[in-house]
Amino acid sequence: MSLSVPHPLSSQSATPIDQYAAGVQQDAIAELKALANIIQSSIEQIEEVATANSFTFPSPDSTFSPESEAPRMHPAIQSAGSLIASAATQLITLVRPAPHTLFDITVQFHVSTALRTAVSTHVAEILRDAGPKGKQVSEIAQPTNVHPGKLARVLRLLVTNHVFKEVSPDVFANNRLSSALDTGKSVEELLASPESKHIGTSGITSWIEIVLDVAFKSSSYLTETLLDPEFGHAYEPNKTAFNKAYNVEEDMWSWFERPENRWHVVRFGAAMNGLKNASPANAILEGYDWERLPEGSLVVDVGGGVGAQCLTLAKHHPQLHFVIQDRESVLGDATDYWKKNMPDALESGRVKIQGQNFFDPQPARHDDDNSEDVSVFLLSKILHDWADEYCLTILKHLRAAAGPKTQLLIVDQAMSFACDEPSAQKIPGAELPVPPQPLLRNMGRAALSAYTEDVMMMGFYNGQERTITYLRALLDQARWRLTAVHYDEPSVRRHQKVIAVPI
Repeated sequence: MSLSVPHPLSSQSATPIDQYAAGVQQDAIAELKALANIIQSSIEQIEEVATANSFTFPSPDSTFSPESEAPRMHPAIQSAGSLIASAATQLITLVRPAPHTLFDITVQFHVSTALRTAVSTHVAEILRDAGPKGKQVSEIAQPTNVHPGKLARVLRLLVTNHVFKEVSPDVFANNRLSSALDTGKSVEELLASPESKHIGTSGITSWIEIVLDVAFKSSSYLTETLLDPEFGHAYEPNKTAFNKAYNVEEDMWSWFERPENRWHVVRFGAAMNGLKNASPANAILEGYDWERLPEGSLVVDVGGGVGAQCLTLAKHHPQLHFVIQDRESVLGDATDYWKKNMPDALESGRVKIQGQNFFDPQPARHDDDNSEDVSVFLLSKILHDWADEYCLTILKHLRAAAGPKTQLLIVDQAMSFACDEPSAQKIPGAELPVPPQPLLRNMGRAALSAYTEDVMMMGFYNGQERTITYLRALLDQARWRLTAVHYDEPSVRRHQKVIAVPI
């Protein structure tokens, strides 16, 4: 005699727990279908836009170049791509067993280590001329004298994550992602002058190196730092995971400027240029009405490095004058940068390079600045480096030097909560479109870089990325009133702009 076991989805005989489980299953299936529909409709949008614009959507086996990425930089394709990235990651998480997903997250650092190894052994450059047929790993390993069998295992891990391609056993070739690691220099040049590796390049690999070197090492001490009774509650820039990792007492910037660490400064400068090159060249032009500024208007780029943002502005807005401020150690590089790219601007005095610590009061303006007041103070990727106390010092000095019509333009990476934030609705431009259900409110995987960079800033110097409402409160304390927000496309999240005026 057999027992009759009720089906768990039968509402007549199911227990409350059975009914709950059935409801969860039905909700999960509905979520799977919704995510699949988002992906399908987004693919159709990409196809429609590509066809209308005669785009050839690049193959994953093609070589990376700014030209090859042009279709992906189209705003409609960027938007569709972000939806696909968010939905696909959420879908994978939904269908896989929870321990498997957690284990994958746990060991992801091995992929980062493998990528650093590939960069340090110049694999992308070695494979540059091999084409789709690739090279045997023994040839790839020879220039840097690494063990070919071990290197093959490292590269295979990267191939499994779609970086490089394994053409046949132990034969590897570049693909779209790995070719983006190529500095464009010969292997002989890289081996002969490793300290010059990133000079004159796009800077993309330089940024990757910094993250996989200094940031990675610092991050490995983040847990110990947060649990430390002193460091865990500190916001000083020299009480961070970086300090524990490198066993130093000074902050990261001071450590960089040690004579023996000069190459860190050079690499960092190249990395900042790499971030700029990874975004549309004219991103700084969007979201602010530069045209309205009259002839002779002065833009002061506070902590502006070599002045790459101002160079773009200077080329498109000849009515503007510029002062680029940064540490004394950067002034030589900034001068060389302008002599190479726009020497007449320096010679005419339209552009000035000025040594200035932004924790000190702004210098008095002079008649030869061609402006009674500063028209715009530009803070590009500065505030995220510092804790609130330090940001307030910077903002208060700028407020003291501002005229009645001076505007403050902050270019940074605005964070979003992973849930609804009603208070942002009161700020012009601050409310982002609501993603289709069931995507996370902050777009999940598509916005991951903002959240990883936020934790990286914490590990480096107790800085942070901030939400718009957080930044508004900070500005209020320094007597600046936030008036508008401009969000760029998802691929240029680092170029979100906040405009403020004196209170």
